[in-house]
Amino acid sequence: MVCVLVLYTLIPFVRQWSEREQLIAARRGELSRLRGVKNAESVLRTAVNARLSRAEEYPQRPVSAATAPLAAGVLQGVLQRYADDSQLSVSELNVAGEPDSTSVPLAALPATLIALGDVYGVADLLSRVQHGTTLLEVRELTVQVNPARRADGGGELLQVTLVVRAPFVIE
Repeated sequence: MVCVLVLYTLIPFVRQWSEREQLIAARRGELSRLRGVKNAESVLRTAVNARLSRAEEYPQRPVSAATAPLAAGVLQGVLQRYADDSQLSVSELNVAGEPDSTSVPLAALPATLIALGDVYGVADLLSRVQHGTTLLEVRELTVQVNPARRADGGGELLQVTLVVRAPFVIE
């Protein structure tokens, strides 16, 4: 009976002691990792600054979204904004089709923009595509006199057709 009573009180005590020792060991491990990070702070700051300076050299970024359809929506918004900021009238904006992942390391979304405007608007659009924050690969560019202008003598001067591919990453 005394043996059962001793075991009944001893087992919870041993279990509690073991859990406490495991917690102490885990805290010691965390403390040693934090000390390592603190000791390597200058090295880590140097690495972060080097990476930031390299990122500033390449301001264009791939489109990033949770899924490919969301990335297509982001790309559509970027192209629409570029055209609007360039004072072009968008007649067609098609971001459709399967992402192309055969020729580049990142999958790329195809997009076609057809817009109407003057030569200044077309030049501004091309400048935004070239220097914008979104990485775009121009696959085809066609600038022609607006076909509707030929027929009735009115309307915008030029029609620009821009076919691009935009690399994207899934977040």
